[in-house]
Amino acid sequence: RTIERNSHRPSAEIMAKIASLALAGLLALASTALHADAFVPSTPSFASRSASSSALSMAGKSLVVVSPPGGVGEVAAVAAAKSGNAVRWFVVNAPMSKSSVALPSSTLEAIEAAGGKVELAGADSDSLLLPPEDAGSAAAAVGRWCGGVDGGVDGLIVTSDGAGDVQFGEDVNAVEGREALEDAVKVAAREAAGASGGGVKVAVLPAPVPGDAAEDEEEGGGLGGVLGSLLGGAKTEVPASLGEAVGSNASMLRYGELFGLPETSPEASPFVGGPRRGPVLREEYTLRGVRVNPTISASGAAMMGSAARSSRLSVGEAAALVALGDVDLARGSDVCLTSLSGAAAPTSADWDEEFQSVKEAMASGAGAQLFKASFASVPDVERLADWLATKWAPAVLRTYDIAGIRIGARPVYASRAGPGKVEIVWQKLENFESLTVGSMILEVNGESITAERGAGDPGKGYGKVSMIPLNGEDVLVRRLADAASQAVEKGLANKAAKAETKKPKPQAKVVPVAPAVSTVAASGTVESAAPVPSAPATAASEAGPRAAGARRSSERTRGRRRKAAPKKEEVAAP
Repeated sequence: RTIERNSHRPSAEIMAKIASLALAGLLALASTALHADAFVPSTPSFASRSASSSALSMAGKSLVVVSPPGGVGEVAAVAAAKSGNAVRWFVVNAPMSKSSVALPSSTLEAIEAAGGKVELAGADSDSLLLPPEDAGSAAAAVGRWCGGVDGGVDGLIVTSDGAGDVQFGEDVNAVEGREALEDAVKVAAREAAGASGGGVKVAVLPAPVPGDAAEDEEEGGGLGGVLGSLLGGAKTEVPASLGEAVGSNASMLRYGELFGLPETSPEASPFVGGPRRGPVLREEYTLRGVRVNPTISASGAAMMGSAARSSRLSVGEAAALVALGDVDLARGSDVCLTSLSGAAAPTSADWDEEFQSVKEAMASGAGAQLFKASFASVPDVERLADWLATKWAPAVLRTYDIAGIRIGARPVYASRAGPGKVEIVWQKLENFESLTVGSMILEVNGESITAERGAGDPGKGYGKVSMIPLNGEDVLVRRLADAASQAVEKGLANKAAKAETKKPKPQAKVVPVAPAVSTVAASGTVESAAPVPSAPATAASEAGPRAAGARRSSERTRGRRRKAAPKKEEVAAP
């Protein structure tokens, strides 16, 4: 018995080995948690993970982002962290989803170098839609985690972009799962906004479409109430819209048709189909220009058309700038962002100029300004206006995007409308009669080109400026950005000087001085060696293939007539 009892008792050496292995495993797990490249929210409970720099005290402002995995939320979180700010990103995912958040090691190194901080947390949609009194509800935990920032929250960004790309389980209806995910984002946004205090709140939303407001009011509580009635269980109250979830003083940043992937996405690549012999850049790298407008101008007109497109990279960066207060935008503003052609990413000066133009457009109610391009100077205003009216506008109006409009009014011609002004006229055919329903006024001055929406024929009932964008208006706005670049290339305008950032002075390279070398010659006489007999030098004319016996196979035909001597007439002797 004693032997059996002692055989089950571990020795001191075995206990020491087990303790050392357990300690090594804990250290490895802690290292993985701090430096992991991927974060997958657990299901169904609330989970969090941190990936931050060693110098957390250097982080500037604090930002909270609430969104599904990927999309605009990921772009905004990474952009803010790379600027040296502390970011808390709450990820709302679907139950048993295959989607995850992956931050490459290069991104984490860039955040660490800037002194930024990223903390990730998440919950699934089912746990967020449970009533608050339920023990499995994660709604209350969202507010505690998002609001638990030392010094308070400086900014909050909420968006539903990315819900359509979430990979649901095999047994889940994709449509219902997406609706439940969007409702869960609204609930999480409401909780985060309540814990953000006086921070700047930004809701990133799609551009408004006529009829959306009425549909949202009819839906009321969203999918949560429907599921609750069918399953017999109570669900939490879901806000009618994402804008309502964050509050009335939140700023709205709207976008058109989104394109592009976050740079941190594993599928992101600058080239279409990868590197090829003839590489083709993706649109997010060729459409880096931006245009920011009030969604509804001071005159009450909608500024973004249904065909407007927006890059996720630009929208996410703009949302981070607004939420952190890096650009001047009044709280409660409603602006929209459109992507334009351009290979260079906008600088801080470009963003300041765009948001300054928004303030000016909201302050003045003279018309609906659609576009503005600034120059250093315009040498000849009338010459540039003539080029727009006679060269640029007719070429654009003949493109398929404009000429292919078959329903409603479309731009048909451009003409001069005064000193430095060009008018592009929209007409439609009604009862075999051409009616002018609107126009676009291009005005050229000594420093810029501006475009405003104008009225139509007052005698036919079109004397007021249209409250909705005209057909093809967004196409002309995008082409105007190209026109501004062409005007600089053609010498019709001088490019505005950009404020250059001061670069550190290069340090002078210290060139080591070579040590002096002295030579000592031996005394005495040294007999010179006898010269080696060499072969006689061959003349330059005799060297080459001809000297070796090679001959041209046939005489070249080029220049034969020139080389041939003119024949002389033979004169017979007397």
